[in-house]
Amino acid sequence: MSKLRSRNKLHGFIHAALLAASPVLHAAPFPVEAMFEAEAAAPGAPWALDSAGRNAVSGGLYLATPADLARADTPGAAAELAYAVAVPRDGSYTVWLRVLAPAANAASLYLALDDGAYASIAVPNVSGQAGQWTWVPVTRWLAAGERQLKLKYRDGGVGIDCLLVTALADFVPQGHGAYPLPTVLPPAGEHPRVFARVGDLGAMRSRFESTAAEMASHRAVLNGFIAASAVVALPALPPFVPGGPAMTNHQADVVNAIKAKALSSLLYEQGLVPAQAQRGREAVQMLLDYLAAVRFSPGYGYSNEKGEIVLASAMVYDWCFTLMTAQQRAYVVTRFTQIAATMEIGFPPSRQGAVVGHGSDNQLLRDQLSAAIAFYDEAPLVYNIVAGRFFADYIAPRNYAYAAQAYHQGASYGTVRFLSDMYAAWLFRRMGAAPVFDPVQQMTPYHWLYGRRPDGQWMRDGDVYHSSYTNSTQTWSEPLAFLLPASYYNNPTLKHEYLKQSSQPSTSFIHPKDSLWPVLLGNTVMGSTPGPATLPMTKYFPDPAGLMIARTGWTDTMQADAGDVVATMKLGGDWFGNHEHYDAGHFQIYYKGGLAIDSGIYSGRDVLDPSITLEYGSAHDMNYHKRTIAHNTVLVHDPAENFDGFANDGGQRFPGDEPETLADLANGYKVATVLKHQVGPQAQAPDFSYLKGDLTAAYSSKVRQFQRSFVFLNLKDANHPAALVVFDRVSASDAGFRKTWLLHSQSEPDISGDTAVIRRTEWDYNHTYQYNGKLINRTLLPANATLAKVGGSGNEFSVNGTNYPIQPEADYSTEEAGAWRLEVSPSAASETDLFLNVMQVMDAGSALPALPTTAIESPLLAGVQIRNRVVLFSRSGQPLGGLVTVELPAYGASMQVLVTDLQEGNWTVRKRGAGGPIEDAVNAEAGTLYFVASGGGLYDLQRTAPAAARATAPSAGSPAVP
Repeated sequence: MSKLRSRNKLHGFIHAALLAASPVLHAAPFPVEAMFEAEAAAPGAPWALDSAGRNAVSGGLYLATPADLARADTPGAAAELAYAVAVPRDGSYTVWLRVLAPAANAASLYLALDDGAYASIAVPNVSGQAGQWTWVPVTRWLAAGERQLKLKYRDGGVGIDCLLVTALADFVPQGHGAYPLPTVLPPAGEHPRVFARVGDLGAMRSRFESTAAEMASHRAVLNGFIAASAVVALPALPPFVPGGPAMTNHQADVVNAIKAKALSSLLYEQGLVPAQAQRGREAVQMLLDYLAAVRFSPGYGYSNEKGEIVLASAMVYDWCFTLMTAQQRAYVVTRFTQIAATMEIGFPPSRQGAVVGHGSDNQLLRDQLSAAIAFYDEAPLVYNIVAGRFFADYIAPRNYAYAAQAYHQGASYGTVRFLSDMYAAWLFRRMGAAPVFDPVQQMTPYHWLYGRRPDGQWMRDGDVYHSSYTNSTQTWSEPLAFLLPASYYNNPTLKHEYLKQSSQPSTSFIHPKDSLWPVLLGNTVMGSTPGPATLPMTKYFPDPAGLMIARTGWTDTMQADAGDVVATMKLGGDWFGNHEHYDAGHFQIYYKGGLAIDSGIYSGRDVLDPSITLEYGSAHDMNYHKRTIAHNTVLVHDPAENFDGFANDGGQRFPGDEPETLADLANGYKVATVLKHQVGPQAQAPDFSYLKGDLTAAYSSKVRQFQRSFVFLNLKDANHPAALVVFDRVSASDAGFRKTWLLHSQSEPDISGDTAVIRRTEWDYNHTYQYNGKLINRTLLPANATLAKVGGSGNEFSVNGTNYPIQPEADYSTEEAGAWRLEVSPSAASETDLFLNVMQVMDAGSALPALPTTAIESPLLAGVQIRNRVVLFSRSGQPLGGLVTVELPAYGASMQVLVTDLQEGNWTVRKRGAGGPIEDAVNAEAGTLYFVASGGGLYDLQRTAPAAARATAPSAGSPAVP
């Protein structure tokens, strides 16, 4: 029998003699879903080692039989190849063989299981064409226990490179392993190379020893772990009982100590003889003891814990490489395959999608990649299949999403998933490779930077869990999601945000297990900007996000009483699913409290039995929280519509299962298209921020067309700081489908005629500050609209009269779930309706009146005047050309007028009975004119020629009509 040498054991390093002298090492069984090298050692004629180069076969070597051998019609006395496979349970398994047939008449070999009969296995070959390496599947029923896979010669010239055994029926290997062989390879024969190389150690030591305040707490945490006892004493698990609880004896602090001791050895024991490397020897022994003792019962699904063990194994293996024997290293690799195979993504990591979900977090992007790089010299096929999938599946969808400069998984999950991307980026940089992601990656954290509220929280987006455990006096924080891109891209703005988050009160900004990352990947030398005050107050996040966030100011610390307004205007682009909601067209407004809010709770408890946790997929989540009805957009209710058995909220369609690949996104996941956008006239502190899109694709065929336009007005007045104008044109396929415009609030709205008022005046949980915001919404269209409020005790999360209750996990939480919503509907049925709503904010305690709003209507335009601002939209939704006339209300001073929905070209604006016209150009991207009108009267806007439009950047000021 040949000595088994798999890609999950030492490969290319341990010679046959060493294997023969180490029976425990080479006899160690490997788990199912492992991959094996065929060329364990030449077992005798007719098999012989051959070489085809690393780019052709794994490791450059394979086994082959001489081409001139005659066919063996029955398995003869020639030496067989035998491979031991540990099968955990009875079942159907696929044995994949990577084989080569040089000619059509030499295209088969024999395969047997245990002592069973040999069967002929055909190797594909096309007559007249050169042989190609091919994966051939053979399905067999395997009983639990150690099984023997045996191969024998049948045709001369047949080559075999490697084998894979898997229970995954849909797993199809490619290239050298599961995916094409990566062309970016770790530096061979060199350690360290996982998050550090020798040239990085000096800077890392300087950071660890730095007197900078940002390092003090991390150094203290790490020193505590470094000095911890090196004894591993994990309790034994009781016997597993089918149907019983899934359990583990994993202890996080032991793993933290292993990593910290390995880090200390990396920094201070490089080059020392083993006897002098105390911390490294402790890390090695602790890891070996831990791997021998840790257990996870069947069904234990917390892959992050398993990932931390895999990461610790990689760090010790790489950083303490010279302190380990070959047998110890082989054992670490073996245990990696056993533990990694039970992760959700599996090993080979072929389960789960690469776009969203748990498959897009640390499992592959940090943990298995780290192990693959560490093991590369001895087990290159681990790297080939892990990095192979990374390059094949992971880079393209990320670069596509990075173009948005925002993360589709929202405020909570977006930060942690983006952090996983940054770990991968750093792994390859520290290997010496070129950047693997588009550098626009560094703009992603600006999504959360712009969404920071003055009270320290984030504007809600998608599934949010920070609110479930963060006290009102604590800042919401994910500092590593800012530190890693800050140091990678040398971005001082992100560095400032990292330092800010690390210096303000929080539950735990950086978990003790993560204190090593500022040492490994931080930068204490790089400065930071004074704050975000130098940033433009509005940022547009393009496709595939279709998002705009506008502010009236910046606060750099928690100041709940600050007068800054923050508004998010989301059209959407691609729906990525998972933790994203069905919320195309959603908006939010914060001013001294959340006023127009994102409703529902992601992580809470059952109202009737608080011991029951309600999270992802609960009745509240699927019938209300994720659904359109919980957001500030529009419902179109088709009574016959089916939402896969969930409540018919009248909202947006389910595009499908969460996309697993970039190709999936092209198949029905586009829910909105940005039509126009502009910020102006100055970029730094704009008067207006405009965004328009088509949301038709977010709905089923019940909606023929839905266009939504947002205009955020920075009024630059402390008493009346801002207004948001929302204009909608909604056409249903049936006039009987009721349309409902939604506005969610934490407190009960007061309705009077066409106006609703929302106030936030409650104190925070700790009674340290009081909210003081008020929102006044006036509905100008449709005329004679019906305004109604839904909510209150027992009806907070109502869908068609059914409430889907939930309560916060803790009294001190910062949940802003809402309890009320304003519903605006036309008073009469019609296929097409226009909605025009104007929201302004001010202090709840102010004695001043709200600003008057005046509707403006003409055959072509609909709009509003609020103080000295005028905003106009095309009633048809189509870009207007030719002559457009509008009458502006009488006003004692000049007015700043924004006209949207105009065709590209040169335009003139003339006030009748006044002096000469002004001329300006409209560009295709914005479709707007912005000018100063000298009071009320009739104004003629004339498109004179489709000449070249002005530059995209807005002008320094607005032209004035005499």
